[in-house]
Amino acid sequence: MRMFILAAVAVMAAPAAMAQTDLMGRVVACAGLEEAEKRHACFDVLTPELRGTNVKELAEKSFGDEKAERPATPDKVTLQVSSVSRAANGLVTFTMENGQVWTQAENKQLGSYNKGPWTAVIRKAMGGSFLMQVNGGGSIRVKRIK
Repeated sequence: MRMFILAAVAVMAAPAAMAQTDLMGRVVACAGLEEAEKRHACFDVLTPELRGTNVKELAEKSFGDEKAERPATPDKVTLQVSSVSRAANGLVTFTMENGQVWTQAENKQLGSYNKGPWTAVIRKAMGGSFLMQVNGGGSIRVKRIK
């Protein structure tokens, strides 16, 4: 009963924590509470939702998406490539197993990609750009389009 009361107090004391619709935003808001009892009660309210969340999956889904409202993204991700295609203009597009689509951002001639499986490592680069290596090959500049 005491935990329920503390949780209710935390909800009333930290409306910003509960007003945010994004789970990660609510976690950050709970972490910002200075009083330990209120902070713990706030996390207790989020625990059932957090247990059902795969943090790695969330990070991969938001990586490279400038519209994503995530307080932090990893410096790099490793994704499985489901298909590789070349457009008429010669630029290569990579479709990932998780649904993301990345395309070549610079007009650099690439060799052909044999039949998979392919593993792509995408990392942040300078100026907000991204570099991708496929199966340990050379790096190419890419941008996320989906």
